Amino acid sequence: MLKLRPGQPAPDVTLKSLDGRSLPLASLWGNGRPALLIFLRHLA
Repeated sequence: MLKLRPGQPAPDVTLKSLDGRSLPLASLWGNGRPALLIFLRHLA
């Protein structure tokens, strides 16, 4: 497993949105804009 240190850029991975679309992580930010990722855990 890859360990990141604070300040290191995240690797470009593909995420699945709530509506089922696949999005590359890099598409969520551009021009230096930060992105906040929230991982929901299904507990049922």
